[in-house]
Amino acid sequence: MENSKRVNSIEPSKSISLSAKIAELKKLGEDIIGLNVGEPDFATPAPIIQATIAALKDNETRYSLVQGLDQLREGIAYYLNKKYTLNANKDHILLGNGSKHILYLIFQTLLNDGDEVIIPSPYWVTFPESVKLAGGVPRFVETKKNFQLDLKTIEEAITKKTKAILINTPNNPTGAVYNAEDLQGVVDLAEKYDLKIISDEAYEILTYNKVKHVNISSLSEVAFQRTLTVQSFSKSFCMTGFRIGYLCAEKSFIDDVNKLQGHLSGNNCTFAQYGALEALRLDAGLIRILTKELETRMKLAHELFSEFFPIQKPDGAFYLFPDVSDLIKKLGLKGSEELSLYLLEKAKVAILPGIAFGMENHLRISFAQSREEIIEAHKRIKAIL
Repeated sequence: MENSKRVNSIEPSKSISLSAKIAELKKLGEDIIGLNVGEPDFATPAPIIQATIAALKDNETRYSLVQGLDQLREGIAYYLNKKYTLNANKDHILLGNGSKHILYLIFQTLLNDGDEVIIPSPYWVTFPESVKLAGGVPRFVETKKNFQLDLKTIEEAITKKTKAILINTPNNPTGAVYNAEDLQGVVDLAEKYDLKIISDEAYEILTYNKVKHVNISSLSEVAFQRTLTVQSFSKSFCMTGFRIGYLCAEKSFIDDVNKLQGHLSGNNCTFAQYGALEALRLDAGLIRILTKELETRMKLAHELFSEFFPIQKPDGAFYLFPDVSDLIKKLGLKGSEELSLYLLEKAKVAILPGIAFGMENHLRISFAQSREEIIEAHKRIKAIL
């Protein structure tokens, strides 16, 4: 008996597949440097840990509201309103089991079979697979110079079946941060063609080079009504294992997602939500320390790896996305996946291939690891090249 066509239609996560390969090599005693990892190596801030422990001690271990704790949703609304001058309240917020879960909920709620979602390329690996799981069709469009949005290309891709435009800023894998003018252009297209905007902003706090993140839903009331903002505590607050993400959207959409979640997973981990609530209360100085260190690592990684291939300096997230076309040709390899395996086997450095993100002849190099690991990774790669 075969399993469902739905599951057979999606691609396995190359990042997870590579992690399994790395785990296998480590078991054999290999010393692997993981520049494939999409999480900072910083410890979760102590106040978050303490708040989570306190919640456990207070027996906050039972079922809670499917939509999320009232006080946490109120805290998120306050955070967004203060930072982006929105007019959100707790009814505009729904908690999920990380950004992936939120995206799954969005597409299952929004799409009918055959509906299309426009996705600028390169893109995070989960976007197209989440669309396909909902019966939708991902429509990829190229970005322009420095991986910025190409509004003309986006408009040309719109058809009668188009339901939404998906954007991701700061971007994974490129580190591009989209400007207000282009984001307003996306809003204009959404209004013109009656579309939703899905905005993944998981890296919102992590911007560099004096570039500011723009929350697209803050541009106007029209933008707020059309935008489904996906957020996460994972990257900005070093809480990847807590699995706390959230959706901010107009109330009627939240209500429908809440219906689905009630049957899908129920509430999210109750005591972890108390940790997330404490994260919103953190001293802003702690976050500045995080971003300052990551910017230092970005500059270091950019300087070192630019020795091997051309790299656009990223303005956000924690990835470099170099063009490795010449290196692939020089080594006589077939593409970025073969290059990724070559670096893993020969240099013991794990890096994800660009093809996983919809763009061949590139690599995604994470600079979320320590400076020492970045320097050692460069040393190892230089030795084999």
